[in-house]
Parts: sequence; structure tokens; C-alpha cells
Amino acid sequence: MIDRETEKSRNNRAVTPFFQIFGGGFRVPQGDAMRLADMMGGHRAEWRFLSVLIPLVLGGALFDGLWRLGGPWLAWLGILPGLFVALNALSFILGGTKPKESYWRWSLVLTGWALAQILWLHSAGVAWAVAFWIMWIFAQVPGIAGLLWRRAMRVPGRAGIRARWALAAGLHGLMALLWWQFGWPYGVACGCLISTLWCVGTFCPTSELYGPVAKRVEGRGPLLTIDDGPDLQDTPVILDALDAAGVKAVFFVIGEKVAKHPELAREILRRGHELGNHTMTHPQGSYWGAGSARTRREIADCSAAIEAATGVRPRWFRAPVGHRNYFTHPIATELGMEVVAWTHRGYDAVLRDVPAIVRQITMNVVDGDILLMHEGTPVAREVIEGVLAKLREDGRR
Repeated sequence: MIDRETEKSRNNRAVTPFFQIFGGGFRVPQGDAMRLADMMGGHRAEWRFLSVLIPLVLGGALFDGLWRLGGPWLAWLGILPGLFVALNALSFILGGTKPKESYWRWSLVLTGWALAQILWLHSAGVAWAVAFWIMWIFAQVPGIAGLLWRRAMRVPGRAGIRARWALAAGLHGLMALLWWQFGWPYGVACGCLISTLWCVGTFCPTSELYGPVAKRVEGRGPLLTIDDGPDLQDTPVILDALDAAGVKAVFFVIGEKVAKHPELAREILRRGHELGNHTMTHPQGSYWGAGSARTRREIADCSAAIEAATGVRPRWFRAPVGHRNYFTHPIATELGMEVVAWTHRGYDAVLRDVPAIVRQITMNVVDGDILLMHEGTPVAREVIEGVLAKLREDGRR
């Protein structure tokens, strides 16, 4: 079963927009962990940051209040015991049964104090605390923008396609506006930023800029995935090798090849493996730039070919070379498929050094990894057999 790491990375236990977007994924050890002491989930980096920032700003507010009440002696002598009492009292008063609820109540109180300082109190001695908190509030803006983008990228079907066209038009309209108002350097800079983001979302196989991507599997051992079949010469041999090793795999097949060799697609399923969608014609040189209509044809026609040959509708989709275009996710989601990437590859579709390929694919493999291989290449059988032998040698299922 494909592990929805994307759901975990999108929900990385952070409570603030900034850390939800920029705080890393659930599986990044230094970025996220459960705080087992209180049995509440928390983003470790965020928790440490806020555990310093909130007492610091609250301390500034308390120091200012004590100074106004009794002068410098009361402020300096009372700050530590007063901060201890204030933290406990406010925690009790503000309450909150969930981390997010608790944070936003604290945030509302401290933001109110910071605005009061800016508008009415004007205490120079705590301007640093006000500045820290206001900078933190402004840091949420790109986080909120990222969350809105993420939500737009999750809209499926034709509504999702329309949303993506609208976003693209809006971003290019912004570029034109900057060019018109401030000159060509600003327009070019905006265009370069748009192009960079587009390249990351398109050409990085594990990028989630355009939507969720499954990168791991649940359970013990790695998952073998084999692209570009079925192949009249390689598929039977690969199936025999997998049977001998007692291993099941996911074959990401090309629709045209399925239509040409439907018996091979049925044999893959008969032996207990699974079929995934790898587009109808495998246009690896142009799929990355395809429009919404062509993308729909490539994905929908492949699923139709698989279903016509086997009676089974695929659940997984992988783009040619992993280069998902801007419209892949809403169409794949509408057709009931999840986009799948990989964690290990050996470039066996272009290289011919079998030992080097096997070494690259099997290096540092852990449970849940997805291994990418290909059939229909001069070294396909040797690579599959080598990977299976290496995994068996390492004690991997």
C-alpha cells in the first residue's frame, strides 16, 4: 500500500503557517517529532522557536508594565518571578485543548499588546520585543500564501484545471504590472521567479509544488517499481525473477504497449503484481510542457487501455521521467489515481554499467523506499536480477 507521506508532510504537526510550509516534512528528523511528554504532536523546530519567542515577548510586556507601575527597581527585581507567574496564569486563562488553538490565543494577546505599543504606549525600552513579534507576524504572510497555493493545487478535475489557468494568468499579470509600474528589471525578476518555481514543480520528481506525491510505502522492506513495459522480451523474464524471489512489484505501463500486448498486462496481474499508469505514448521529451487537453488524453487513454485489457482500473500514476506537468495532478486525481515518485534510481534507462546501476539503486535502502527500474532496455533483466540478489543479500524483503 502506498504511504501517503504527502499528507504527513503537508500536516507536519506545525501550528503556524510559516512552519507548516517551511518547516519540512513529517519524516525529517531534525524538523519534526512528537512530544511524548504531554502526548501532543508538535513540530520540534517550531516548538523550540516559540518556547523562546513567546516568553521573550511576554517578558518585554511584563517588564514595561512593572516599570510603569513601580519604576526600574520593581521592573528588574520582579521580572523573573513575575514572568513565571504570568506564563502559568495566562496558560490557565487562555486554555486551549489543542496546540493550534492554544497558540492562536497566545498570538492574539501578544499581537494586541504589540499594536498597543505601536499606537499608544510608545515604550522605547521594549521596542525590541515589539519588533520581534511584528516580524514573526509578517513571517506568516508567505506561509499563508503557501497554504492557499497548496489548497488550490488540491482541487481535482476541470475545476482544478481552471484554477491553475487562473493562477498562471494572475502570476503573469503581476509580472506585467511590475514591468509597467517599476520598469523592466522588476518584470524580468518576477518572470525569473515564476520560471524557477515552474521548473521545480515540473522537473523535480519529488516536488509537491503542484500537488501531493507519494514517495514511500507502508510496511517492511522497499517497493520495486518497473517502468516502460510491458515488453515482449523482458516482462516474462522479470516476472519469473520476481516469482523466484517471492517479491511483488508495481509495473508502470505504457498504454500503447498494453494495447499491443494485452496478454502481458493480464499476466502481470495474474502473478499478483499491480499495474500503474505511465501515460499512453510515453512522450518523455514533451510531456513536461503539455497543455491540459493533451495531458488528459495521455493519462485517460492509458487508464482506458489498461482497463480494456485487464478489467482493472489503475490506482497509481507516474509521469515519463517523473516530469509532471502543471495539469497532471487534477486529472490524475479525477481519474482516481495518486501520483507516485521514487526514492532510489540508477538511471538504468540510459546507463549500461550493471554493477554501478545496482549499487546506486540499492544503496542505503530502508523500509518504505521506492526503487525505480525499467524494462525494455539492454540491461533490464540483469538490473532486476542484480537488485533482487543485493536486497536478498542485505536481508531486505
